[in-house]
Amino acid sequence: MNAKFNILGAITLLLYSCQNKNSLSEEVLNTDSLMKTKNIEQQTLKKWFSFNRESDSIITSAELIIIHQEKGMEIQGKNKSREKRLHEAKYHLEELKRRVNYIKEYEISTDSFNSSVVHTLDSLQLDYLQEKLKLEASLCEFQEFTMP
Repeated sequence: MNAKFNILGAITLLLYSCQNKNSLSEEVLNTDSLMKTKNIEQQTLKKWFSFNRESDSIITSAELIIIHQEKGMEIQGKNKSREKRLHEAKYHLEELKRRVNYIKEYEISTDSFNSSVVHTLDSLQLDYLQEKLKLEASLCEFQEFTMP
């Protein structure tokens, strides 16, 4: 009878020790995945913090250039080609603002960062960069150089 209790105790001890090892390995896996998620989140936040500063700066400077051009048109009179360039620059500025606002709203609404969120943000950043280049190209058309 004593042997039966010893065997039953040994089986119970083995089952208990196996369960602890599984839970420990699960905790290690959960900790690793949590660290990876936090690392992705930190990298993404650093990247998008600099993006927010850059986009705000570009929008502000583009608005100032457009205001300066509007004042120049008031002084010099109307010119069809300048009006067209001004309209194009305003359009690209509004598109850039719209894209930046969408990206910021997406960032705010994101609860957890994972690889699919990072991929989506990278895709949105590519759209932003394309619109930024279009805006810069339209603003460069305002630069008129005259020979002295």
